Amino acid sequence: MTTHNKITKTTYDVVLFTLVYARYTPTKRPLTHNASIDTMASLGPAPVRISKIAGRYLIFDSEAAAFLRRNENINGTLAGTAPQQPTQNIFLGLPIELRPEEAEALLHKNVAYLVDDVAAHHHVLQNHNAEARKLYLDSLRTRKQTAQQVIAEKNAKRVAEGALKRGKSRRVPPSNADDDTITSETKPAVHQQESALKSLGVTPTSSGSLIYSEAERTYQATNPTQGPLCGFLLTSGHYTTPGLRFGAKYSVYPGDPLRFHAHFMANQYEWEEDIPVLDIVAGGRLATAVKKAYLIGAQQPLANGSRDDQEMRTFSIEWAAM
Repeated sequence: MTTHNKITKTTYDVVLFTLVYARYTPTKRPLTHNASIDTMASLGPAPVRISKIAGRYLIFDSEAAAFLRRNENINGTLAGTAPQQPTQNIFLGLPIELRPEEAEALLHKNVAYLVDDVAAHHHVLQNHNAEARKLYLDSLRTRKQTAQQVIAEKNAKRVAEGALKRGKSRRVPPSNADDDTITSETKPAVHQQESALKSLGVTPTSSGSLIYSEAERTYQATNPTQGPLCGFLLTSGHYTTPGLRFGAKYSVYPGDPLRFHAHFMANQYEWEEDIPVLDIVAGGRLATAVKKAYLIGAQQPLANGSRDDQEMRTFSIEWAAM
């Protein structure tokens, strides 16, 4: 990675900025450094399933999304909408979408595996497997029973609270006749709620349980494009989000973005790529204006071509004065 040698010979001589060189050594953290990772690691060598659909990398499992946020410094972007109001895009939920470099970093650490969901679904639907179908239907029934139980508990609590309020509103202590009246008033509502529970339908949010493990191993997708700077930042304990609104590729946070402000605006370059002076000036001034530092980095190539031994070289540009 080289910069133009005419930085001090341009019309920006009056602009002073400090170029601070920072060299980091990526740390390799073990996957089992706490109980949460031990639980996920017990599921297999790569517990997180990433679905590749139309060139996008999606995670449909809420537990996997929580695991990545807590232990791998990856929060992703919510891409799903509510089934009741699919036309709105304010309240979003699962699945979460990962950037290709985030998915590549997880695959490199053997924390996740990548599945071509379209090919796997076609294979499962065209090749009938009675056992897999039975397991999928059983999972749907279990979800329905769980939903029915939760709704029944909420309805019972609501009926009890209503009966308690009606009892308190009476100045005279209720007699047996009043108890019979309250019971007769609540019976139709209870019967109506029970009939509604019986006709309750649960819309499955994922068909991942329909795909058995053999199909997933057969239709594993190819690794995405490498993003060494993103992987390096994640390994160093930082969080990254898309930095388009700040004019960079990444916004780099020292912790969870819900708790911290970004400290850097980062761009990735190739080792032998020329960086225009205007890009450095614009990035440095914009980052300083939003109380951040401008970070650029590239991966230093080695003679043996081993990726594990390659080092990231990063530069932090701070705008000092004019």
